[in-house]
Amino acid sequence: MRSPWFLPGVMLGISFLALFGAQLWPEWSRLHLLIPYTFLGNSLAPLPYDGAVVYLGGRYALWAIVVVAVAATVLIEAWNMELLARLLAREGTRAFRAHRITQLSLHWYRKAPFWSLVATCVLPIIPHYPMRFLAVLAGYPLWKYQISVILGRGARYALLAGLGVALPIPAHWIVLASLVVLAFGVRGARRMNRQPAAVARPPMAEEA
Repeated sequence: MRSPWFLPGVMLGISFLALFGAQLWPEWSRLHLLIPYTFLGNSLAPLPYDGAVVYLGGRYALWAIVVVAVAATVLIEAWNMELLARLLAREGTRAFRAHRITQLSLHWYRKAPFWSLVATCVLPIIPHYPMRFLAVLAGYPLWKYQISVILGRGARYALLAGLGVALPIPAHWIVLASLVVLAFGVRGARRMNRQPAAVARPPMAEEA
């Protein structure tokens, strides 16, 4: 069985090479830095990733941005799926796996798994991370999952980079908009994870 540290080691090595390349070829530095940024932005790190792709769109060839971003995304998604598979195989996640909402979500996911994955990869208004859980729980083949990532994220990155070409938005506006979106996302996640307030028990009727 492959070591759980294999893929993180590969990504760490690629990140160091990307940082070295950014120093060696300054004119391509932002494109090199997109590689480790993609690793972080498509994992659990709350980074404003879409804005970075828009920013690069006005500075490099669209095809180069899409190829670099998709290749890095495929690699981090392989790690995401491996990590989730190990996590969801644990005994402590049995309650989550058997939960009514989880099973209902799996029921609907199995009706169109591939296109559901593609849609959540493309559309920014639909979070993709729950689909990773469903794909693992459904035993969806990794190669099919990765094809959905290539199609979905490829389309999304092309649209974002194309926006940067069509509308040369100043960098500070992109950063500001990204931070606002990130703040709303973090706030929404906190609300979802917040434990419901304890409901006070009704007073017991006095005994006669």
